[in-house]
Amino acid sequence: MAELKYLLDGIRLHAQEFVYKVTNRLNDKYYISFSNISDGLEAEKILKKNRIKFKSITVPDDIFEACGIAIVINEYKNIVKLLKDNNIEVEVFVYENNRPIKIYGNLQKEDCEI
Repeated sequence: MAELKYLLDGIRLHAQEFVYKVTNRLNDKYYISFSNISDGLEAEKILKKNRIKFKSITVPDDIFEACGIAIVINEYKNIVKLLKDNNIEVEVFVYENNRPIKIYGNLQKEDCEI
């Protein structure tokens, strides 16, 4: 049953990424990525609980080619602190000239581990 939940999450994340790409809203945002999918899903819960606006998408391939969750936000410093306070380590990227630039963190990422 857990596999079905994660399949549905994957569909949701890919759909949101598609909308962002089609509407050209991937620029001028920060992207938070996680070492694994579980941390990304937990981060979504924490941000919702704290009423922080964000969008979740699949991690863009130019950030990490395996599967994963990225949270798209306008500001990252307070969110990084909140997640760190909840034992979730992150990396933060911003796009410049259509290329991701890492501006925070250094994670050892796990391939599609839930």
